[in-house]
Formats: sequence, structure tokens, C-alpha cells
Amino acid sequence: MQEDVVFLLDLGILAVSSLALSLVFARLHLSVVPGQIIAGMIVGPYLLNLVTNVVILKDISTIGIVLLLFIIGLELDPIELRRLLGKIVVVTFIEVTIAFAFGLLGAYLLHFSFLQSIIFAMISSITSTAIVGKTFLERRALHSRESGLFVGLLVIEDIMAVIFLILLSSFSSLNSPTNVQIAFVVEEIVGGLALVGASYAVARYLAPSIINYLSHYEEEFEEIPFLFSLGLGFLFAVLGAYIGYSPGIGAFIIGLSIRGKHSKFISAKIAPIKDLFLVLFFVSMGSLIAPIPALVLGLPVAAILILLILGKFLGGALIGRMMLSKQSSLESKESEKRKNGDLKKGRIANSAFAFGSWLVPRGEFSLVMAQLALSVGLVSEQFFSLVGFSVLVTAIVGSILQKAVEPQKASTIFPIRGKQDDEERGIV
Repeated sequence: MQEDVVFLLDLGILAVSSLALSLVFARLHLSVVPGQIIAGMIVGPYLLNLVTNVVILKDISTIGIVLLLFIIGLELDPIELRRLLGKIVVVTFIEVTIAFAFGLLGAYLLHFSFLQSIIFAMISSITSTAIVGKTFLERRALHSRESGLFVGLLVIEDIMAVIFLILLSSFSSLNSPTNVQIAFVVEEIVGGLALVGASYAVARYLAPSIINYLSHYEEEFEEIPFLFSLGLGFLFAVLGAYIGYSPGIGAFIIGLSIRGKHSKFISAKIAPIKDLFLVLFFVSMGSLIAPIPALVLGLPVAAILILLILGKFLGGALIGRMMLSKQSSLESKESEKRKNGDLKKGRIANSAFAFGSWLVPRGEFSLVMAQLALSVGLVSEQFFSLVGFSVLVTAIVGSILQKAVEPQKASTIFPIRGKQDDEERGIV
């Protein structure tokens, strides 16, 4: 069979399996992302082996995470995010430290070496920006009061993951002189600052003029502004990767730098193709998961998964309660506190648990870090399998917890029919 036909067949298998599992999770009123991950795992090389060319799919799926973070950056207010930066760094450190401690405890149960325990704990501390970001977009929650804090926290975690990846990479060149290693770290810091500076310069002085000019072609030649929007995101994704960061961070920074009507213009152009590549991203992530070696470990795996879930859930609930309690005390009048104190406490607690539930899923960075550690000989195939299995389980449990703590926000499984029924009744 020709290579291009095999590729199309792989896409068809992934599409059908993703559809089937997405429908199952939609009927359960859960996020469809875990269903897509499961679909990739089932048809991937480690179970049914129906899709074998995962390398090409992985390359294509990278576009999905770039577009997702680009759109998230466009949707956020950089002024609000900058105002919250000090708080974000503090609460991220608290939350990651708690998750790290639970990860260390899990590593101790499996008798990992000291270095393997540190690697496992760090992997366990990073929430999946892709899974959470996709859920944010599904629920149209990016304009909510807490979105700036939450997305900022995820970005700080991603930067911490990049730093850890740099440290892991250094293990492959331990014989390098100390001054060379120091120069490498300095180069990464300077490169990050240069990326931010370049994004600001383009967004402030170049992009607005180009967008205003291209908007004249919007009706007759719609693909022209689309190509500019796509090219801008990819350009900074490549710059971010070249400097040593993830492509998604580069796309996020340029998206965050563009403001107002210009950000809405770009977001509208690239949003239609985002979902296609995101589905490929999640199913390809699932295809990397080999569950059987992890399941061979037996009951300790269940204990470790519980620890990983508790670490993020409790850490997120703690910082959520801290932030929301402070915000509520500033916004509420003294008389309202006396009248509605019990009610407000209940709402704060529920929102705090919601914070924790959003942080539970692990994802792309966990797999990337585990793959790198495996490639330099620091961990075993079974270790990598355990990380992949934890990605799957935390994605499912995170979605269940979100539904449990935010039942009023669960979406209907028949959104279009519900809207039509409302219109017939004269409600809308």
C-alpha cells in the first residue's frame, strides 16, 4: 500500500475512534479530551497497533498545541496578567511544591533511586496546559474573573518544565566544562527576554498596521488575513523552539502581546482550524501511552495515582482558597459579610475545590520530560509507561472532579436542540 494511502487510513482510524470515544464522554457530561487520548492509546502501537505511523501524526499535532496557546494568548488581557504576576509566581510555587512532595512520596513507594524520584516528582508537578486550555475554550471561560490567574499559573509551570528539561539535557553532557554549562543557562535566559522583547515590538509597532491593511481584503480574499495570522503564530513558535523553549510558549507570548480589536481579528481567522489539529494532538499523545508495563506493577500503581491526584487537587484548592478569600474580602462590604457570611464561605470553598480539579490533568510536558529522561538512560521503559498511564488517568479523573465540584457548569449533551426548544418557548 502506498505511503500516502496508509497515512489517510491512519487518519480515518483516528477520526472514527476519536468520534466514538468523544461521544461516550459527551454522554457522560465530561470533557471529550480524555476520550480522544483513550482512542489514541487503543488504536496506537502499544495495544491494537492499527496506527503505526505516529511520528508524522506527532509532528502534525504540534500545530494543535501552538494554535491553542496562540488563541489563549489572544483572548487574555496582558495588563491584567501583568498585574497578577507577583501573586501568580507565589501561588504557583506553593502549588507545585505540594504536588512535588506527593510525587516524591509516590516515587518512594516504588523504591526509585534519588535521581529518578526527583524526575518523577517534577513530572508529577506540571499540569497539562493543552488539556486545561482546551477545556477553558470549550466552556468559554477565558473571560472569567479567575482566568488570568489560572492561565498565568499554567504558563509559569510550563516555564519551570522547560528549565527542568534543560537540566535533564545537561545529563547527556556532564563532561562539558562548567563554564560551558553556565553559558548555556545564561543563553536561555537572554533568549527568553529577547523573545518577549521581539513580541512586544512586533505587536506594538508592526502587527497593527499590517492587520489594518489586510482587513481591506477580508471580504474578497479571506485567505490573505488568514495566512498572515497563521504565519505570525508559527513564526514566534519557531523562535521559541530555536531559543530552547517550547513552540507553544513562543506562540502564547506573541498572542498575549497583541491587544484589542487586532487580537480579535487574528483569533477569528485561525479558530476554525484549531480543533482539527487539537484532536490530532490528543490522539497522538494517547498513542504514546503503553499501559501494560505500568499495570504489571500492581496495587502500588493505584496508590501512586491517588497521590498524584491528591497532590494537585489539594495544592490547587489551597491556593484557590487563598486567592478567592482575599478577593472576596476586598470586594464585599462589611454589612454583606455579616448577612451572607455562611453563603460566601460556601461559594469560596466550592471555587477553591474547582481550582484543584482544573489542575489535576497531566499531559504533554510530562510525556516530553519522561521521554527525554528515557533517551539519556536515566529511567526505564516501565517508568515511562507509568508516566503515560498517569497522564491518561489524571485526565479522566480531572474531568470527573470538574463535573463534581461545578455541576451547575456542566454543558448539555444536546446544546443545539436545547437552544431551539428555548426559542420555541419564547425564552430566547
